[in-house]
Amino acid sequence: MDRFALVLFVAGFLTCGFAAASNTGAAAPVIKEQPDNVIARRNDPATLNCAAAGATSITWFRDGEQVVTSSQDPRSHRVLLPSGSLFFLRVATGRRDTDAGTYWCVASNSYGVTRSRNASLVVASISYDFQAQAEALVKVRAGEAAVLPCKPPKGSPEPSIKWVKNGQEVGNSSRVFVTPDGDLVINQTLKEDSATYVCAATNVAGSRESPPSELVIMNPPWIQQYPNNVTTASGVQIELECKALGSPPPRVTWYRPDGKIPYSRSKIEETKLTIEQAAATDSGIYTCEASNEAGSISANATVTVVDAPVLTEKPQVVRTTAGSKLEMVCRVVGNPEPMTVWRLPPRNRTALLLPSQSNGHASVSHDGQILTIEQSTPLDSGVYYCWGISSGGGVSAHTKVMVVSGYPPPVIGVGPKDLTTAPGSIVSLPCEVVSESATPKVSWFYRAARGVPPHQILENIDNPRLSITINGALIIKDIQAEDAGIYICSVKADTGKTEQEAILQIKENANMKIEKRLPAPPSKPQVTAINETSVYLRWLPNSQGTFDSDSWYTVEFWKYGWEKWQVASTVVKDESCIISDLKPGEVYTFFIRAVSKLGASFPSPWSDPFLTHPSGDSAVQPDLLHHARRRLARPTVTLTGANITGPSSTLLTWQFLTNPDIIEGVLVYFVTGGGTINVATVLGSSSSSHHLHSLEPYTGYTFFIVPFWHSIEGTPSNSLSLVTPEDIPMESPANVEFTLQDDGSALLTWSTLTLKEARGKVIGYQVTLTHNGSQIAEAVSEPFLIIKDLVLGPLYTVRVAAQTGAGLGPFSSPVLMDLGIDLSRQPHQHDSSHIINSGSAVLYAPGQQTWLIYLLVPVVLLLFVATLYYVRRLHQKSNLNASQTPVVYQDPTAYPGHPSINMYSEHKLWQPSTFGNSTLSSVKLLPSDHQLNEYAEPRTRRVEEMTEPYATTSLLMRPPAARCHGGSVPMRQLLSREGSPCVRVNWAAFLPPPPSYPPPHDLDLGDPKCQRMHMQEGPRLYAASSEYDNISTSAKYRRPCDATSERSYYMYTQLPVSRYRSGSLTFQNNKTNNNSERLKRDRRPKRPTFPPYNNTQ
Repeated sequence: MDRFALVLFVAGFLTCGFAAASNTGAAAPVIKEQPDNVIARRNDPATLNCAAAGATSITWFRDGEQVVTSSQDPRSHRVLLPSGSLFFLRVATGRRDTDAGTYWCVASNSYGVTRSRNASLVVASISYDFQAQAEALVKVRAGEAAVLPCKPPKGSPEPSIKWVKNGQEVGNSSRVFVTPDGDLVINQTLKEDSATYVCAATNVAGSRESPPSELVIMNPPWIQQYPNNVTTASGVQIELECKALGSPPPRVTWYRPDGKIPYSRSKIEETKLTIEQAAATDSGIYTCEASNEAGSISANATVTVVDAPVLTEKPQVVRTTAGSKLEMVCRVVGNPEPMTVWRLPPRNRTALLLPSQSNGHASVSHDGQILTIEQSTPLDSGVYYCWGISSGGGVSAHTKVMVVSGYPPPVIGVGPKDLTTAPGSIVSLPCEVVSESATPKVSWFYRAARGVPPHQILENIDNPRLSITINGALIIKDIQAEDAGIYICSVKADTGKTEQEAILQIKENANMKIEKRLPAPPSKPQVTAINETSVYLRWLPNSQGTFDSDSWYTVEFWKYGWEKWQVASTVVKDESCIISDLKPGEVYTFFIRAVSKLGASFPSPWSDPFLTHPSGDSAVQPDLLHHARRRLARPTVTLTGANITGPSSTLLTWQFLTNPDIIEGVLVYFVTGGGTINVATVLGSSSSSHHLHSLEPYTGYTFFIVPFWHSIEGTPSNSLSLVTPEDIPMESPANVEFTLQDDGSALLTWSTLTLKEARGKVIGYQVTLTHNGSQIAEAVSEPFLIIKDLVLGPLYTVRVAAQTGAGLGPFSSPVLMDLGIDLSRQPHQHDSSHIINSGSAVLYAPGQQTWLIYLLVPVVLLLFVATLYYVRRLHQKSNLNASQTPVVYQDPTAYPGHPSINMYSEHKLWQPSTFGNSTLSSVKLLPSDHQLNEYAEPRTRRVEEMTEPYATTSLLMRPPAARCHGGSVPMRQLLSREGSPCVRVNWAAFLPPPPSYPPPHDLDLGDPKCQRMHMQEGPRLYAASSEYDNISTSAKYRRPCDATSERSYYMYTQLPVSRYRSGSLTFQNNKTNNNSERLKRDRRPKRPTFPPYNNTQ
């Protein structure tokens, strides 16, 4: 049953298969290519694809209506392609006819119809106006978010949006991105986000751009340059500058919170506030405010207008004699407290004294108000300045000091005159004295006639008729004949003496002359220098007297060293004159007398002592001098800035307050905190700055300026103070010491630097420790270091450097520390001259290069061994056949052309003193036919030639190929087996030279006795003398062996050439008579053909 069912199933399956195969060609069409959606621009061609298999026709439908193609209507722009696709020649869109819609194709045949899927044809379009867009100007504070909206124009399909920044497309990031709605969002805006932005909308129909939008990122203002606090003197110009930046640029305004800005004297230029003629009321706080749309900021500056110091007491004119004490007082007050400076008269511009200072001759009190000179001298004469200086300005006062060696002697203003009177009358002889420097004493003397010694008149003693009044006049009552004679008025004072005499005659019936009134004395003369030898005097006539045309003036003067006053000019018609022919550098005093027919007046008051200009010092016209002094007495310059340009340099700037035409230059003073005063001269009034160099780093300075014209110095400026920056140390720490502690650590100490050496504040030290090529650097703040974990035995090198705020200074010289072995168990001894600190460790001075010694010792040993080995090899290769015939002494007469030249090119003589009976060497030195004297030739001398022992070795060397020096053999002819020459070692190059002078007289040469030498036989031969020989009238050295000496000296003489026998040469010793020793030669090598030469040349 099951098998039957299975057979039926298979038969049915096969039947259905064959039926399907036979009906394939009669089926409905199959769509092979479905149409797709198409977007096309208006009037552009477009194609809707459609392909079917087994279709006899394909028809297109749009929105349910059949599409009319060109095959149906030739006017149609729609074409049905053979493949079944629908082709649009141009896509039309309009109210009447439009191609937009939903399309599908239908494929049909006789067996059926097949429909494709729907496809849309969209005619692309885009409008011109954006639905939403950003404003033309958008301002945002920096850091805030900025949103630029953009809604694109209507279009089909929907336009896509992109943002363009200054022509470049904006990419999306976490901070900058475009929202799905098209808005541009910028979070945390930055300054670089400021730009022009454009929103661009694009589809198939085209693109549209929105109007540009300017995005401005605003930065709140910030102060680039803060205004500086100003402290200045009154009357100067103040400038306050405040620079601010921001976006947009901020506007800067000035105001004063605690008062009003003096607008009548101030102006604002951009960001700078200027106040003219500053006054004390201008002191206060000034505020500059910078503001923009993003915010505002302000900065303050304090202005302090300080009034100049005030002189409450000025120094007075001083006139005194040498040796007296001088004191000058100058009191200056002000706020801040001014610095009082005394300017001494020497031409040296640095002759300044500050409070509590002294130059060894003059000193200033602690408060600076009193200048004292204990022992004055004429060199102290001159003009002294007292300056009061502060940050508010400066004041100046000056006085003249005249120190003279002595004052003028007294002058008899009205003295006695010759008088003739009758007996019984009364006579008055005047003697009025002028002495402004000492109290005079008037004495009267009487002399009966010329040649008779005078005697002093004593009141009421010699003659009761005589009396002397208070003013010095002598009154004689009841004149008698014996009263006739010569009367002398003598005046004495501490400054000198003078006298005047008158003759009194007694005659009967003589008439007394009526005394007439003398002219009145003029005023005190004023003296002004013209040049080194001339002065200008001027005075005024007496207001109570009359000066007619018949009157005139006389000028008298005096200088130290003169006993009396002298007449300088006898007739002067005017109230002024010039006195010439004076001596430079001398002190003169002048007075004037008015003279008429009645006589000379009483002297005028003496002039002040006047010092003429020293030689070489040019004088200035009085009018110019007065004008310059008056101009410079007022403040003329102010110091405006002192800017540090380096550790040792500062730039000073100043400005003139008045027309500087009278100013010849300025003196720039800079005073250290320790009181050291320096000055720099800047010539010309056009300069307004000066760069000071060579200042000390890390030092406080006070600067001020003094204008000058010739020798006149004006009022100083205000002062400015600063401290120069630090610099690196100039020196390295010294006294590096090393001590090994009990715990195995090491204590390293060194000395600190002085302030001048450090050039700053030492903030620490750097120590480097080197060991076996490795280096360890350690920074410490104190001048010591504890080093641990040291290894005993090797050397350590230590260097130390100091450090300031400017940097690290130079390192000290390397110091070697030799720890040695355990020194606590086995102490070492070291030379104290090489040890710096011999504690538990040895610290060697840097000059001892121990490492070099350790290196040189093995190198020297190695070279020595190599040399010995090399010489030994050469000796092994040599065939030594040395002869034993000595040829040491040659007859110089046989070789007249051969000079005796030693290895030092000198002709010196050294006579041996202890040869005795010594035997000559038997080693052969030269061949018998060698005619050159190559070795020592002791010269033959007469005894009376006073020959002295002196080192002389005459050497003439042949080429090294013919000979070489050996150790025990002076000269040996060595030939190798191959015939090559041996190597010669010139030991003379290593030995010290012979002495430059003969041995001293008391040198013990070891001779038992001294005997005179006599030539035994043969002629006396003499070698050519040299500049070192002591013969005849040469250097006259005293011989150590003379007639009174116990030492004996032996001289060798050469035998004549005729005494040569059978190839041998005989030498004779004068002491042994004819007992000479023969030295035979074994063989004669051939004489070389090349000339000899000196190895010392």
